[in-house]
Amino acid sequence: MGISRRQFLSCAAGAMAIGLPFDLTRPVETRRTCLLDLREQCGLRESVAGYASVLASLSSAPHRGALIVPAALAIPPAAVRMIVAWLQAGATAILESGAGFAAESTFRVHQGTLRASLQIRVEPPVALWASSRSAPYVDYTWPYPTKLRDFSRVVPLGPQAGEIIASVDGLPVALRRRNGLGGGTLIFIGSPVGPAIWAGDAEARRWLFDVVTSLSNESARPG
Repeated sequence: MGISRRQFLSCAAGAMAIGLPFDLTRPVETRRTCLLDLREQCGLRESVAGYASVLASLSSAPHRGALIVPAALAIPPAAVRMIVAWLQAGATAILESGAGFAAESTFRVHQGTLRASLQIRVEPPVALWASSRSAPYVDYTWPYPTKLRDFSRVVPLGPQAGEIIASVDGLPVALRRRNGLGGGTLIFIGSPVGPAIWAGDAEARRWLFDVVTSLSNESARPG
């Protein structure tokens, strides 16, 4: 599994997203952070723009590389294969759900694909602002404790293996899990971060930067 030479150059430049369809014929390149744009299956275009805005700064920092999938709705089989390929190559895949804003039928497809293909269990979306709340923030515990702004609807996680790294109103909404085959790390985000980056949220930008560089440091440790 892999991506085409043209996609390698896009990643190296740190400015362009990989789109669908793509050619899985060459070894996976994990030296740069790349965006996988699901196009019509991306629920929040501002999320793509947010992540793209920090690619240049990520490419200048020492890290193993990550595949970022912004605001995913229905996840095509080719996209699942690419996520798995990155994990098997020992890299990081950051999968952000956009299904909190989708129709119920689209969410069900999203939910089924996550469970069957990536062993991620999610619950139906929750509208956070429908109840009284002190502040619209998600509490993150990794890679450092912080609060990131939410955008009113989240996709909570069900019981499963992995470390919960964020919660809001008592709901787990993000996790990280090491891949048993290739040693890569899958990070699932049920409360979109890309739109906050796009809106100029400095803490969201710092969080993404630290996630990628922290994973690079972890992969370099023995054991």
